[in-house]
Amino acid sequence: MTPLVHLDADAFFASVEQSADPRLRGIPIAVGGRKRGIIASASYQARQLGVYTPMPTQRALQLCPELVVVPGNFEMYEQFSDWIFDMCEDLTPLVERSSIDEGYMDFSGTWNLNQEGLITTVQKLDKEIHSWLKITLSEGMATNKVVSAVASKLHKPNGFLVVPEGSEAEFMGALPLSRMPGIGPKTTEALRSIGARRIEDLTTLGVERLHPFLGKTTDSFLQLARGIDDRRIVLEREPAKSYGQQNTFAQDIGDEEEIIKCLKTMVDDEMIRMRDEGKQARTLNIKIRYTDMEETETSRSLYEPSNLENDFYPFVAPMLKKLWQRRVHLRLAAVRFTRIYDAYEQLEFFDRKRQRLRKLNHVVDQINETYGQYTVQRAYRLGMQIRSGTQHRTPFHP
Repeated sequence: MTPLVHLDADAFFASVEQSADPRLRGIPIAVGGRKRGIIASASYQARQLGVYTPMPTQRALQLCPELVVVPGNFEMYEQFSDWIFDMCEDLTPLVERSSIDEGYMDFSGTWNLNQEGLITTVQKLDKEIHSWLKITLSEGMATNKVVSAVASKLHKPNGFLVVPEGSEAEFMGALPLSRMPGIGPKTTEALRSIGARRIEDLTTLGVERLHPFLGKTTDSFLQLARGIDDRRIVLEREPAKSYGQQNTFAQDIGDEEEIIKCLKTMVDDEMIRMRDEGKQARTLNIKIRYTDMEETETSRSLYEPSNLENDFYPFVAPMLKKLWQRRVHLRLAAVRFTRIYDAYEQLEFFDRKRQRLRKLNHVVDQINETYGQYTVQRAYRLGMQIRSGTQHRTPFHP
């Protein structure tokens, strides 16, 4: 069986900053807010001095006064990510871009190589990426996704670990529970209270004892704990990964304010979905379709990703005005969020307004989940007249 290779760029945001600015190389740097916020990425020079992610910037500067803190440049990070994965796709078309700095390569049907030859090929790729982009990768090689992903993180930075076929269960079982993908610190602590210290302890405890902690995902976690994972490579480029929905109206609409309300409602829905799944987006795309079926689309991007509706609301009316240039009613409106990131709070640690907004959204999400959608809703929805004929939601592939 041809193994999969999971690649993970080391300290990606900080490494890109060091690559782009030679003055930052070899010194402790971090990406984040200088006067407020938290550290989003720390170079390994900074990590050696106690700086980690996430950490309040002020605390990081106390530990490491010489720390250079730079603001995030997400367009540059996305460009470097594209370059890395383009080089991977030169070796095999079976490449999954699972996030901006992680992905999988599958060499099935592409290379007639034994394991030694495959290792040499991947190491050569590492050297080429480092030579060109001045960035290091860590990789794990195994027969499936979960084992290769865990292996890639054990010897960072610039590590490479091979898990031989047949040893997946032994490899996973010996690791501390904190290494189990998908189980966060709170759940890990709770599982320790019933005797789980290593991943193999999950299989010993069994479904009945684990279900109160893991719920409906218990069986899936037990499979992963045994090193079993039948998920396949997802052959989509990062820009294709999105959250979105479209609304085909029951009747054609010519009221601009009603269209804006409709678009904001879809923004609300997708932000709730992203918060629930621990994601955030940087780019909002809006599309409209006229009654004669002509379509037009535009997009705008935030400086840094977010999963708060209020960050995207100011885009909606100007984007619609830019699109709606004809004196023709609309048949359909759609929103789509791209440039998806894992959620983290980068620059708002000491921003009380945003903290309150985030807490408010969390409470409203919980109320609506418990008592029904729109139990609590925003004022702009009052009196909303648009009725949808057909709604379609875009799936997100993690």
